[in-house]
Amino acid sequence: MGKNLLVLSVWVSVLMLASCVGSKKETVTYTPEEIADAGQVMKYYDTSLALLKNVVKERDVNAVLGYMEQKTEVPMFSYIMSPVISKKDSAEVMLPGECFGADVRQNLIQNYAELFQSRNQFYANFNKYLSLLKEKKTEGMVDLLNDNYELSVVMSECKQNIFDILSPIASNAQRVLLAENPVKEQIIAMKSMSTTMQSIINLYARKHVEDKSRLDLKIMELRLQLDAAEKLPVVKGHEEESEKFKDFLSKTEGFLKIVQDARQKNSYADEDFEEISSYGLGII
Repeated sequence: MGKNLLVLSVWVSVLMLASCVGSKKETVTYTPEEIADAGQVMKYYDTSLALLKNVVKERDVNAVLGYMEQKTEVPMFSYIMSPVISKKDSAEVMLPGECFGADVRQNLIQNYAELFQSRNQFYANFNKYLSLLKEKKTEGMVDLLNDNYELSVVMSECKQNIFDILSPIASNAQRVLLAENPVKEQIIAMKSMSTTMQSIINLYARKHVEDKSRLDLKIMELRLQLDAAEKLPVVKGHEEESEKFKDFLSKTEGFLKIVQDARQKNSYADEDFEEISSYGLGII
């Protein structure tokens, strides 16, 4: 997955560093303060997306819940453990800067605080469950499982809230930073679709408490984003970047098809989640 993410990072870097030769359109001029604020927004956004991929891994959450549902000692999977996250990144996301409005800062802090607290409680409950299992005690196991069902939804919801808060703000910040870049629309489209794909993976992962209506809205949102991106014209003098952009769109179309096929079944399936997450994370 790391390799695939690096590939996209290189693609975006190539597009952002593309030469501005060729015909120029009239651009909006921004103040140094606006540019500095936009840079801070994107730094926070990139830190957030990197952290959210690791702070709660949907596959591991479902594995924990599945293990707890057994109510008996079964072979343990080595990967069922609280994932390690960067203390520096977790501290940074709890301190959104003045580049965000007061309400946005409060919402981000509140969602991150609840996310970290729920994550810690989720794995604390799991460790307590393992202790009861080892001692061959059953009292309290059902309560721990039910509590973790609820916590899994809280974690997913907090992640989704953060995605939804940051996505439009990041798009506006990119417009400031890329004001004179001839392929800015392609870069912004890729970023927006990548965030929407992460949202879809996050929502589909709700194996135990599904949110089908919200998932369908995100699928529709990705379809609209893709349709709009496909109408963007090839920029003269930047055919290579345009070809890479077309490849990204093709892969996004493939992701959509996989998700829509899975939704037609109208129920969660582990094999569908594996295909959705593996393919999607390979793009973003």
